[in-house]
Amino acid sequence: MIGGVCGRILMVDLSSGRSSVEQLDESWISRFIGGAGYATKFLLNYTAVERSSIPDPLSPDNPLIVMTGPLTGVSAFGSKTVLVSRSPLTYGLGKSTFAGSFGLSLKKAGFDGIVVVGASDKPVHIIIDDGSVDVKPASDLWGMDSLEASSAIARFLGDGFRSIVIGLAGERLSRIACIVSSERRIAGRTGLGAVMGSKKLKAISVRGSNPIDVHDPECLRELNSDWLSKAPRTSRGEAMMEYGTAGGVSMFIRTGNLPIKHWVMGSWDDAWKISGVTIMEKYRSGSGRKICGSGILCSIACERVIEFDDPGFGRYKGKGPEYESVAALGSMVLNSDPIVLIKLNELCDRLGIDTISTGEVIAWAMEAYEKGLITKDDTGGLELRWGDASILSKLIEMIGLREGFGTILSDGVKRASEAIGRSTNRFALHVKGLEVPYHNPRLYKSMGLAYATSNRGACHLQGMAMLVERGVLLPEYGISKPPSSVEEYVNTVIIHQNLCCFLDSAILCKFGVFGIVDFDHIAKVWTAVTGIGCDKMGILHAGESVWYLERMVNYLFGMSNSDDNLPRRFVEEPIADGPAKGSVCDNIHEMLNLFYECRSLRSIEELKSKLHMLGLEDIAPLADRIKLN
Repeated sequence: MIGGVCGRILMVDLSSGRSSVEQLDESWISRFIGGAGYATKFLLNYTAVERSSIPDPLSPDNPLIVMTGPLTGVSAFGSKTVLVSRSPLTYGLGKSTFAGSFGLSLKKAGFDGIVVVGASDKPVHIIIDDGSVDVKPASDLWGMDSLEASSAIARFLGDGFRSIVIGLAGERLSRIACIVSSERRIAGRTGLGAVMGSKKLKAISVRGSNPIDVHDPECLRELNSDWLSKAPRTSRGEAMMEYGTAGGVSMFIRTGNLPIKHWVMGSWDDAWKISGVTIMEKYRSGSGRKICGSGILCSIACERVIEFDDPGFGRYKGKGPEYESVAALGSMVLNSDPIVLIKLNELCDRLGIDTISTGEVIAWAMEAYEKGLITKDDTGGLELRWGDASILSKLIEMIGLREGFGTILSDGVKRASEAIGRSTNRFALHVKGLEVPYHNPRLYKSMGLAYATSNRGACHLQGMAMLVERGVLLPEYGISKPPSSVEEYVNTVIIHQNLCCFLDSAILCKFGVFGIVDFDHIAKVWTAVTGIGCDKMGILHAGESVWYLERMVNYLFGMSNSDDNLPRRFVEEPIADGPAKGSVCDNIHEMLNLFYECRSLRSIEELKSKLHMLGLEDIAPLADRIKLN
């Protein structure tokens, strides 16, 4: 048996209420690592190979796959879990990861993953306790927000359980609905909360007490100890430990990376009020930092803990907002009140909606209203004023509950702009239907290419190339300076995409990797855990295989290279002021052409040859069923 895995996958059919156990396919671990790679291979087989037609994302036949990886819970990289399905938002690959100890508990319960198919007639709750599995009625939980449901489950089940739940947005099938863990870690992207809701699956809870076997435990202990001692010494490690991801706001204000007023403004004096540094200095609780799950190792412990008393909000002690949420619910909509921002972030988590998608769709609506393309007749009488706390709160509530104007917004900015029309699609910022996150592709041109070609739609975590442009280099892969030519941009993006696919499959937290410890060290950890010999180039090759696997799923789901694009705002509309004044991602088409050449995506025959070269001979014949352009 490969180290770091349990060898068992739990299969749950909610239509019949039955469960079974399948053996983990060890050959898939060697080829696709685990986590996202393993889950994507299952999704491809189940939806595109074994069936005569591709299932609708909200149909019972669309599987929801919860997977761990060989490194989940056993290394000092933090602990992650990944969910994979067909996305109801993009209709392509749906993939979302979340931190915390759910995956560790699942492995301790004896399972590497869970595959949920079918749909229940009534709300249900899957409970896994050290290998025993029950599908329980959950009508009492249905209608609760995500945090209420997690608390109710904890009271009912007692100590030791970790849960993932959906809020009201998932129950009501919002296509930007997320999944929330009992540790308030969020699987935010691609609308997988709606997949759970379509199955009437309110929650999955798991508890386990079994040890996780690794190939060389003594070597792993030494490597983990080395990692934990080195990580905080890097400047990036120190910054993450002190201020978390929201600490980046201060630097992004100075560089022009922060999105302001739907990416229209380049500077904003009030931005400093919502920086992570400001929030931590005003509201820090104790040390202000913690590991985002219990029982796991992490070198940076970047979750922020804040507390305050506010007359309009009451007593608060808990998680501080991450960078993407600060941008989404702060600068994107010109909200400079940190208390309001924290309140809006919690409201999104309670309702179970992705803050990145929520920030974009609200900013789009506010811009359309400002331009007279949306009126009070559309909004039900709401006046969409930038930065208005009451309007922001009301819109978020309407989105989560799918009420009134929120019904249109709750399905994401692409569908909202199609429903409204009136040329509002010209500033609907998405790729493949997934809203653009908050790193500036005008400033960091590699991110323009990474957004355009990401297999799950616009995403900063599927190719973190902007780190290289900011000086977080990868000398072990020959990247010893920031890119400055089209060739260097493309090479940087491809390497980062392959590495991110590996990390999503192993499965590790990227914040504790890039700029902190090199991939030679990760390769040693991989070998110590699994017993599979590997070096840094083996990591790159394995990640590349997963990238092509994900790409093939998208092609089989009906996507093509024509879906690789970047919103015109970033290509044709330069910022008028601020540090990034005048910049646009004007070389995106040149980068795309070279990207397709380097990725062998210009013809079916090229692609098939590449798949064979990667050892994906069984997948290569599927290329005859797709269209590249």
